[in-house]
Amino acid sequence: MPRNSKFAPTVGDIVHITFWDHAQDADDALLFEIFGRLTATTPRAYVVHYWQYCNELDAAKDENKKHNEDRYAIVKKAIQSIRVLK
Repeated sequence: MPRNSKFAPTVGDIVHITFWDHAQDADDALLFEIFGRLTATTPRAYVVHYWQYCNELDAAKDENKKHNEDRYAIVKKAIQSIRVLK
């Protein structure tokens, strides 16, 4: 967890994360941000859905679910800051 975080986020929280990312053909790493719902944690990453169904029933009946939700796994060691919004 980043040094400037007061509390570890938990699954279900809405978060704002700034993180360092690699950048092809760049001179240095670049700082990015993501807003979304924390849906899983692993020893190395936080999984954040930034596009997700609001209604579980809609998700269950949608045959295109894998194309209608998006998420990122953000490497914990690359995180500059993390803030729980909800």
